[in-house]
Amino acid sequence: MSQREEVQVIDFEEMLRSIESRLASAGMYVKREAIIAILQAEEAFLLEKGVLQEYSE
Repeated sequence: MSQREEVQVIDFEEMLRSIESRLASAGMYVKREAIIAILQAEEAFLLEKGVLQEYSE
């Protein structure tokens, strides 16, 4: 029995703008480079834990 997998593609630029907007609403300014570094670290962690998987068509 094969397990059906759902693939969701997330627009990185849209995610960055959303994070910047939420931080600004909270009165915080964080450089985009810092946000990108955090997201890359989070992605590496989630890949390592098997929560995210690389996708190729």
